[in-house]
Amino acid sequence: MDDILFQKPEKHFFICINDRTIIDGNRKSSCGPKIKPEDVDEVKKWLLQQGLAGQVYCTKVKCLGFCNPIGGVAAVYPTGKFVKGLQNSEDIKKFVAEELQKI
Repeated sequence: MDDILFQKPEKHFFICINDRTIIDGNRKSSCGPKIKPEDVDEVKKWLLQQGLAGQVYCTKVKCLGFCNPIGGVAAVYPTGKFVKGLQNSEDIKKFVAEELQKI
């Protein structure tokens, strides 16, 4: 195993897209019904348009461990802040923009 040398991002956002509604008999909430992979793709394009590629990462994940019936869950590092209740790409962009003001 070798280290990969690259410029570390100032912020790394993890957006849950896990969808448990596809599992028969599932009763647990999940982010996927609200947040779709396409929402995260839209945020990535927006970050690119803002000139933040390489400085800010945005990654789709399957579970952050905080299932929420109200909406999607996201986390940002290095702060380790988690948010819940995301409904769409605009909510994700708002979260990202608020966190980027802290750079």
